[in-house]
Amino acid sequence: MRHSLAALIAGFLLLASVSPALAEKFTIGFQPYDTISYQVIVNAELGLWKKYMPEGTELEFAPALQGTIVANNMLAGKAVAGYMSIMPATILASKDEQAEINIVASLGMSEGTRCSLVLVRKDAPAFKSVEELARWLDGKTIAAPKGSASDQYLRRFFNKYNVKPKEYLNQSIEVIATNFRTGKLDAASAWEPTVSRIADNVGEDYVRIAADGSAADNYDLGILVMRRDFITQFPEHAKGYIRSELEAQRYLLDPANQKSVIDMVAKYATGIDENVLWYSIYGQVPADRKNPVREWKSFYFNKKERDNIETVAPFLFEEKVIAVPKLKDWVVDDSIAREVFREAGYTPVDAEATLGYIYGAKAGDSPFKR
Repeated sequence: MRHSLAALIAGFLLLASVSPALAEKFTIGFQPYDTISYQVIVNAELGLWKKYMPEGTELEFAPALQGTIVANNMLAGKAVAGYMSIMPATILASKDEQAEINIVASLGMSEGTRCSLVLVRKDAPAFKSVEELARWLDGKTIAAPKGSASDQYLRRFFNKYNVKPKEYLNQSIEVIATNFRTGKLDAASAWEPTVSRIADNVGEDYVRIAADGSAADNYDLGILVMRRDFITQFPEHAKGYIRSELEAQRYLLDPANQKSVIDMVAKYATGIDENVLWYSIYGQVPADRKNPVREWKSFYFNKKERDNIETVAPFLFEEKVIAVPKLKDWVVDDSIAREVFREAGYTPVDAEATLGYIYGAKAGDSPFKR
C-alpha cells in the first residue's frame, strides 16, 4: 500500500509539472476594423498557430474597437500579445512601470496610405496643394481617435503647416463616420477600412481623401507587441505564435488568396461590404496615387521601420502624450522574428529585405461585385 501510495504521489507530481504547459490559455488582442489586423484573422480562421505552438495550447482572439483598448488589456494582464499601430504601441511600451512590453515584429508599413490620411467633407474645395488644404483647415472642426496613429498624423500635419483648428475632437472611428454623414465634421483622420467605407471611391461618398502621409512625412507602421513576461516564461509559445504570424502574412500577400482573405475578415468586420474591405487593403489609396505600392511587409525591422519607431517616442514626449523621451533599449526586439524568418527558409524579395508588397489595384479590379 505504501509503495502504491508513493507511486501515485510521484505520478501526480509528474502530471502537475507537465500539464500546465499543455493547457496554457492565452489571449491575443486585435482590432478587426483595421487592416493591420487582417492577418491575425487569417491566423485565427485557418488555425495556423496550432502548427507552431506547443500541443495543448489554447488561444483566444479578442477583438476591440481601437488599439488603445488592446493596449489597456495588455497592461492589465488580460492579453499577452496585441496588434496595433506604432503610436499606441509606443504609448503602451512607455508604461514599463505597469508592464514591460516588447515590440517584436512588423505587421506592415506604408507611405501613409492606411491611417495617415486627411479626410474632408465631400463639398470641400478641390485643393491644388497641401498648403491650400492646410489653410482651409484653419478654424474647422476636425476629429481623430486620440492616442491612435491617425492622431499622430494630424498632430504632425498641424505642426508642419501651422494649422489652427476651431476644435480638435477626440472621436472614435464610428462617431467620425456618423458625424460626416450628418454634416457635423469638416475634416478628420481615420484608418482603413473606415476610410474606404465612407469615402468617394468605393464607399458611401461622404468624404474625399485630401492628403496622405507623404504630406507630413508620416509613415504607417503596424506593430506586433508582446508582454515581456510572456516571452520569458513561455519562450516556445512566443516563438510559435510569431512563426504563425509569418505564415499569415505570406498568405495575405499572395494575390491568389485575396478573396478568401476578405471572406474571413468579413466575419469579424461586420457591417462593412466585402468590396470595401477588399479595397481597404488591396486597392489604390488615394485613387490618384502615383506610387503603385500600397503597403509592404518586412516582418522584422529594417531601416525604414526602425527609423519610424525611433521618431515616435520623442514626438509623443514633446506633445506631452508620454512621460519619457525615449523607450528603454530592450523594448524593440525583433530577434525572434529574425530567427523564425531564417528558420522558415524564406528569401526576401529585394535588397531591402522585404517579405512582400501589396500593389494598389483599381476599384474595378475587385473580385466582389459592387
